Amino acid sequence: MPFIMLTTLIDMMAIGVIIPVLPALVGSLTGSQADQAFWYGAVTFAFSLANFFSSPVLGALSDSHGRRPVLLIGFCGLALSFFATALSTAVWMLIAVRLVSGAMQANMSVGNAYVADITPPEERARRFGMLGAMFGVGFILGPVIGGLLGAVNLQLPFFVAGGLALLNLLYGWFVLPESLPPARRHAFDWKAVNPVSSLRGLAEMKGVGPLVAVVACSGLSQ
Repeated sequence: MPFIMLTTLIDMMAIGVIIPVLPALVGSLTGSQADQAFWYGAVTFAFSLANFFSSPVLGALSDSHGRRPVLLIGFCGLALSFFATALSTAVWMLIAVRLVSGAMQANMSVGNAYVADITPPEERARRFGMLGAMFGVGFILGPVIGGLLGAVNLQLPFFVAGGLALLNLLYGWFVLPESLPPARRHAFDWKAVNPVSSLRGLAEMKGVGPLVAVVACSGLSQ
């Protein structure tokens, strides 16, 4: 559990670092405040759209090949996306980078699966709470660091975030053990990775449908 908690902390710090400066970076590549608002929305939408379609695929891959390699792919993709974002000179480059990073980054969902693998059912609520605490701490520290670094240079937080993601990659490669033994894995099935079908299946589970709606409304308001 300490392994995946530290992984989550570093991951969320890396993501949080760019929060204060990404709007300003988009603004530096646009001509007006209205354009900045529109294109920042497009950049954010690109990441979320790619993540929506890729998360079930990465989740199914982790069920088939183990959690650790998928987490490592996510860290690698996250690092590359941060460095490429810092080097972007046009809005279309930012959108392309965010599409790729959104497609490769599903670390939180795989991290949750990791915790479920190593935790007895009676302890899962407590351990998911611990993981959520690391998520929150990372999102507190990350924006503070990003704001301080952004005051020095607009691109600097992205390089630091990429460095944190690389640190996570090295940590995962050398320290993080695999949580899903081969006996509990199952073959990859393309029919099971349709995100719309996944949502429909969740909605049909007793008591889960309203919970999914609440989570969706919370995400929309944020």
